[in-house]
Amino acid sequence: MKHFKPKAWVLPQPVLIIGTYNADGTPNAMNTAWGGQWDSNEIMISMGSHATTDNLNRCGDFTIAFATAQTMTAADYVGITSARHDHDKITMPGCENETV
Repeated sequence: MKHFKPKAWVLPQPVLIIGTYNADGTPNAMNTAWGGQWDSNEIMISMGSHATTDNLNRCGDFTIAFATAQTMTAADYVGITSARHDHDKITMPGCENETV
């Protein structure tokens, strides 16, 4: 039997933007690089404890997008800014023309 060492599912690892809604309906997003195809019609995303995780547990609605060179600033911002500290982080100042 052949044994495989653990490896990333998609190379290079993409930055995935996970979009959810907070309990009050405001949009929220975070980024993660730990995700991939689980089966022929399922994905798996490994997430820690975040406001987005709370949103997913409360309501299963979400979107996933790949960060691109054009959305790099916005993707970086939603990755380093916590919705637990900045509730309306999706209205990032300075990136009005950039969408994730």
